[in-house]
Amino acid sequence: MHALTEPDVVLFPPCTTTVPFKDAEIAAVTGMLKAVAGPIRLRLLQALADDRELSVGELTQHVGAPYAAVTQHLARLRAAGLVTVRRSGHRLLYRTANPHLPALLTAARHLAAHPAPTRPDSLSEHKAEQQHT
Repeated sequence: MHALTEPDVVLFPPCTTTVPFKDAEIAAVTGMLKAVAGPIRLRLLQALADDRELSVGELTQHVGAPYAAVTQHLARLRAAGLVTVRRSGHRLLYRTANPHLPALLTAARHLAAHPAPTRPDSLSEHKAEQQHT
């Protein structure tokens, strides 16, 4: 029996967010976020996030979308390098391609659940101040 090993995970230093993105990084991040965006693609990624390997039929049942829509979304995720596919007999089995994907989904859920408090922008504040004078 062989020991289970964790996937290679690169931890970024806490200051990563203060380092400006390079143009290539902006293009890569933008493309990846566009590929993830959408309710069906998010559900597909969530279904696959626990290192599961599922067929298109299983994913169709899981996300509650038509077969044709699921295959189109999987193709988009595959083109973005977020999922991989392998053939097993007549079935195509999909899985996530990046060990960081569950962390992205968790961060996105957290950001959506905890939006920043709203505050009026400076133009609105200025107009309000003018009305009071």
